[in-house]
Amino acid sequence: MPNSNRFELEQQELNLRNARMGAWFVMILVPLCCFLDWMAYPERFWQFLVLRLACAASCVPLLLALNGSLGRKYCRAYPVVLPLLPAVMICFMIYLSGDPGSGYYAGLTLCIVATAFVFHWTFREIGLTLGLVLLAYLAATLPNLRTSDDPRALGIFVNNTGFILLNCVVLYFGSRQHHAIRLREFASRCKVEDQREELAARNDELTETLNRLRETEAQLAQSEKLASIGRLGAGIVHEINNPLNYVKSAVYLLKKKGKTLPPEIAESFNSIAADIGEGIDRVAAIVSDLRTFAHPENRGLRPIDLHETSRKALRLLVKEISDRGVALVDEIPAGTIVQGDENHLIQILLNLVQNSMDALAGCQQATILVKAVETATGVDLIVRDNGTGIPKENLSKIFDPFFTTKQVGQGMGLGLSICFRLIQQMGGEVRIDTEEGSHTQFTISLKKPENA
Repeated sequence: MPNSNRFELEQQELNLRNARMGAWFVMILVPLCCFLDWMAYPERFWQFLVLRLACAASCVPLLLALNGSLGRKYCRAYPVVLPLLPAVMICFMIYLSGDPGSGYYAGLTLCIVATAFVFHWTFREIGLTLGLVLLAYLAATLPNLRTSDDPRALGIFVNNTGFILLNCVVLYFGSRQHHAIRLREFASRCKVEDQREELAARNDELTETLNRLRETEAQLAQSEKLASIGRLGAGIVHEINNPLNYVKSAVYLLKKKGKTLPPEIAESFNSIAADIGEGIDRVAAIVSDLRTFAHPENRGLRPIDLHETSRKALRLLVKEISDRGVALVDEIPAGTIVQGDENHLIQILLNLVQNSMDALAGCQQATILVKAVETATGVDLIVRDNGTGIPKENLSKIFDPFFTTKQVGQGMGLGLSICFRLIQQMGGEVRIDTEEGSHTQFTISLKKPENA
């Protein structure tokens, strides 16, 4: 909002507030001053009382209008109208008194001085108000001056008029000075506010930069851990594969020898040998999956079979899933191809499924659903559980680095933050649908290969 418009709005609110106060002053003080009439003009007391009550009553519609759109529209008229009401009443009293040297001229001075304190007059408003008050005084006094027989009447009139004029001059220039001071104060306040907003924006920028730095540091730390695990995994695979090959060879020889056994023994023998072979193959697959997951090699985005990738990830968690009594439903169709990074997808699935298992602790019929749904632009990978859900106050923070609701030692709060970054690197998006006590669903939108 431009500063000039803002200044006008502030003046409008100030005038509306001060107009209410000014109207109440007129309604209360004007009738209360009727004792002055009793002291100065007792013969006209009742006549003047009627004028005072009429003046007070005329403020009622002005006060009521302040609460509506009409009062807000004509708020600039109140600094002129409110002092004129008692001023015209006083001038009418001076006229009815027939006294050109009436001391009631002091009431006019009181009206304009009080209004100058209540309202912040502009140049035009104060000039118009003072001019109208002076004209009303002259119109009320000059007829009495013509008919007066008192030789001092002219001198008193000139004296009273001089006091009113001096008050008008002082108030006019004082109001001009006050208005200039208010403009300078407003400009200074706007400058301070602009500087505060600029400082807040820089603070936000600095905070965002620090957050990105923390995320980068966390990513570097995680990458270093993965590199270490990758080197360890490569060594483990090399060390384990050698004895596995010996075992595989031994199982092969056993199966070959089993053909020469009697039929009643061969069937049981071959079944046991097949189980041993299957177990060996499973150990080899787990070790190979561990290397695929942990190795820091970045092979970039390429077509990935989401079905096979999910099998690799879930195979690493099969024992933990079984131990926790969780039912895992895998509904990813075979041949679902997406554009992505296999390492990243394995890490994302592992993290989401582990979080789901944590949320399912103590739940009845604990179930995790993993499925893929083709969309117009790609494939949605969905991980859904029927656990405790995520509280609303935590939804905006779950992807923040180091934010966690787990107990100390059970997690650093990096998992979802890393997943979010990995999804972004693959050009995907993530959405959350959750309800406390009902479910949590993560939907990861992945792109299809361009030639698919």
